[in-house]
Amino acid sequence: MPEVIEVDFLRKEVQQLLVGKTVLKGVLIKESLSNLNANQFSEILEGKTIIGARRKGKVLIIDFSKEVSLLTHFLLTGFARFYEQCPNINYQVALYFAGNGCLLINGIMLGGFVKILRTDKVFEEDGVKELGIDVLSLDFTLDRFKQILNSNRRKTIKQVLIDQHIIAGIGNAYSDEILFEAKVLPFRKCEDLTNADTENIFNVKEKVFERSIAFGGESELSFVHLDGKRGEFHKHFNVHKREGESCPICGTPIIMKKIGGRSSYYCPNCQKEEA
Repeated sequence: MPEVIEVDFLRKEVQQLLVGKTVLKGVLIKESLSNLNANQFSEILEGKTIIGARRKGKVLIIDFSKEVSLLTHFLLTGFARFYEQCPNINYQVALYFAGNGCLLINGIMLGGFVKILRTDKVFEEDGVKELGIDVLSLDFTLDRFKQILNSNRRKTIKQVLIDQHIIAGIGNAYSDEILFEAKVLPFRKCEDLTNADTENIFNVKEKVFERSIAFGGESELSFVHLDGKRGEFHKHFNVHKREGESCPICGTPIIMKKIGGRSSYYCPNCQKEEA
């Protein structure tokens, strides 16, 4: 699933490549993804110009002229591509631009969405309004993180990190990598974390994000950049999806354990019950 870093790459790429482009035609093939039918989708986007892009958690928000915004949640396997010359391929959503080029969106599964809203209503919409604080927000400080853990002290740290209603943007892969770097077991309860644990988790997330950015994000499933290039971070995971392989630090076999119905990967030697 595209997580915070991947969706933020797309936000930046929309800013760089698509701002100023005017929609000649919008096409919605899979109406179940949207809050509109195909005719409404096309009618609203026609003639609108892209003026910017934002993100909340894993939701990409593209803003158009005349107070129109397009919200996309790619879920596990969705992706977006920009083409200078539009190919004859399958897609779920397409934006054809005046002059040349198109943005194609495909691969979104049940639970993902592509919605059109008034720009001033974006943060009131289902799928956005219930999201917690964004993990890259300047408001997400160490003190705020401590408050979050205190409010969810009976939950495991893994559950808190991946719950989008609590902290928006972190998913399964990044939570595993963050907890490995922090040397904290994913099933430890928040109430059992020391101040050192809490500070370590908060601080090392930046290290993990910076590594991911350096590798262009992770394309374990279907994420690609708008130009079609794939990220490489998944090839450099320390623990995620590496069950039975050797820990890169100590050589101990990596373990997978289900926590709250989600697979968690960790090193039982490097990650401890207590710091």
